[in-house]
Amino acid sequence: MADALPIEMYATVLTDAGPGDAFAFVTSNSLDFSATHGDQRQPHEDLAEMFAADHSTYRLGVDGLEQCLRDEFDSYLDELIAEMWFPDDPRGLNEILAAEKEMFDKVWYERSMRHDRELIAEGKTEELEKHERVARQGRKRIEETYGLENIGPYDAFELGMLNGKLSALRWVLGDEWDFLDT
Repeated sequence: MADALPIEMYATVLTDAGPGDAFAFVTSNSLDFSATHGDQRQPHEDLAEMFAADHSTYRLGVDGLEQCLRDEFDSYLDELIAEMWFPDDPRGLNEILAAEKEMFDKVWYERSMRHDRELIAEGKTEELEKHERVARQGRKRIEETYGLENIGPYDAFELGMLNGKLSALRWVLGDEWDFLDT
């Protein structure tokens, strides 16, 4: 029954065909729709009349679909495929790990500096000095690695982007979503 529906729908569409209309029935189901003996790229004997008209074509599989598209779009199909083709290979583990480290460093640096700003606002001088002493070496490494102009301060949107990137990279590496510990 389910196999009968597509061919019946196709037959209905053909009855409403106007001048200049062209239709193609493309399937990978050669058992039900293709010739039982001989070339399976031909329609089943019981369906052959439906494809006898110039405006109706039977095609089999991916190759048949490609041929339909080439018949319709000719060389323009190659242009369309070229526009949609993304030949870039997936990023390698080393590149992903380097990006995760960069996002970690930038988020950590921003959090470290924000903690200092909070301590200053609260007037906690001793705690500020202790925190600066503990964070000094890490901050220096990050400043030298990325440059002061590339490590904040960030507005809320930029910080959200950094955290989102860190979360996504960690997810790719096997952590759960939203794991943002630094």
